[in-house]
Parts: sequence; C-alpha cells; structure tokens
Amino acid sequence: MARLQVFSKEIWEKVNENNKEILDDYLLELRSKKKSDGTIYQYKADLRMFFCWAYENLKNKPILEYKKRDFRQFFLFLEEKSPARINRVQCSIRNLLEFCTQDDDEYEGYEINIMRNIKGLEKEKVREIYFLSDEQVQTILQHLLDNGKYQQALYLSISYESAGRRNEVHQIIKHDFVNQNKTNTVTGKRKKEFKLLYFGKSKEIYELYMNQRGEDNIDSMWIVGKNELKKPASYETLYNWVMSWRDLLVTEEVEVMEFNPHSIRHSALENYAEGHHYVLKELGIDKLDINMLKVLANHSDISTTESYLKDKGQEKLLQTLGLG
Repeated sequence: MARLQVFSKEIWEKVNENNKEILDDYLLELRSKKKSDGTIYQYKADLRMFFCWAYENLKNKPILEYKKRDFRQFFLFLEEKSPARINRVQCSIRNLLEFCTQDDDEYEGYEINIMRNIKGLEKEKVREIYFLSDEQVQTILQHLLDNGKYQQALYLSISYESAGRRNEVHQIIKHDFVNQNKTNTVTGKRKKEFKLLYFGKSKEIYELYMNQRGEDNIDSMWIVGKNELKKPASYETLYNWVMSWRDLLVTEEVEVMEFNPHSIRHSALENYAEGHHYVLKELGIDKLDINMLKVLANHSDISTTESYLKDKGQEKLLQTLGLG
C-alpha cells in the first residue's frame, strides 16, 4: 500500500495534538537510544499514517483511549491493502504504546499496553527506571555551575526540588521568582492546574542565570539563542539537556546511567521519602511521608505516588526475618 493513500499533509494538520506530542516524545526516545535515521524514519512514517487513518475512522481520539477493537479495525483495513506491512506497523504501534506505559512522568495512569495481546507482536524488554542519589544530582548540578551552564542548572534544581514533570517545568515563566517559593500556575495531567514549589538553591541559581541571560522581552524561563536571536526553548531542548548529563556520572565504578527527565521526578520523590534530599536539610525536616509526597507530586491517588518509589518489599522481608 502506498503510504500517501492514507497519509496527507492536509489530514496531518488536523490530527489530535496529543497524538502528535506522543509521537514527538517517542521519536526523541529513539534518538536517545541511537537508533538509525532509517529506523526512526520508518517508525515516524508508520505512525503518522496510522494517526491519519484514525483521524477519519476513530473520531480523532487520543491514542491512549483506544480499545483493542480500534486497532483490529485498522489492521483489517491494512490487510485488505498490504498484508506484508501488518506486522511491521503493529510493531511500530506496540512499541509506541510500550514507551507510554514506561514513561509515567508524561503518561501517568497508562499502565497496560493493550497491543501486547494482539497476535504477531514481538516482546520488548521493559525499560529500567534509574534513580539518582542526592549526591549524584548535586554532582551534575555542580558541574553545570562550574561550567557556567546556569540555565541547565536551574532546570535541574527546579525539577528536583519540585518533583515536577518536564511539561510542567517547561511552562515556568521568569517573573517574580526570587521573592516566593511557588511558580506561576502550570497545567499538568488531566488539565489539573497548580503551582510548583522550589527552594533556596533554585533562587541562588536563578540570580546567576538572570545576570548571564541579560535583558529580553521573553516571558519563558527557558530560552535558546543569544542577543536578537533569543527565543523560548522548545520542549525537546529540555529533554536534550538531560540526555547530555548522562556522561557526567560516568566513573571507573559506574557506567552510563540511561536516566531521562522523568528519572529526576522519581529520584526527587524517593530522596524526599528516604530523607536524603538536600531541601530537607535546608528546611530542617527529616523526611516527607507518603501523604506529603502525594501533594508535592500533584497526584490524585496515593497508589500512583507509591509507584514512583523504589520497591522495598524484599528489603522489608529480610528485615522482618532478621536477615537485613
């Protein structure tokens, strides 16, 4: 089947924006894994074709709301046109959804990839969640400061102090930052609105960053370019910053840790829970209990907060048995 029989620029312009954002995030993930340009192009082509078909046949719904029958309807259509392509397109869609189940920073609440049970799909290893210790976070932070990368340092400190999602931190504006501990109102999951918390270290780094940035008329906290070429930084830019930090933790004992932006959110909540977060020392607090973590993370259900923390079941069992 010729792809252009389904995909067209006119239809793509109308495709659900959530679906476009998920595709963009997934393509970023493929690039971070060093997938070839050819592989990335193929995934992009398959998924854009699918979303164009869904625009006309599935009422342009967000993909995370699709049922098995919706996918089967598409594959029946595909079978009539090009049986040889079915398995490859199935794999493209399944891997996209698997990415969503594993990235609970951006796709919180999407836990089951319903494409797993559709025949003809290969299994993929579940991605490991990387937790950064407070010491590791501060190592990255100090390196960024020592090298004058104040904007990236501020992004890290705000993300780690607030436990905010990348999309939420991306919405922060630069005004009225030092005299308070709350950002402007941002929009999170399910259009929930709230303000992110930050503390002393972020305020100190903000001062360094603003002096370095100089005057401009851009409201966004995050920018790219210099002088008259300054403009707000894209969502992708923040992702690329985090990818560039991986090498900063490589030592003789530690290989590259494949952490990503939502690893910072996991790490923040874990370190607050265990009493290791540097903010706790600043505030004179031992640790935050699960109820406080739920509020900080802006979760609707405490079970979601618990899922962000390390599984300590075996550790507790060993302690109970006197073997810890």
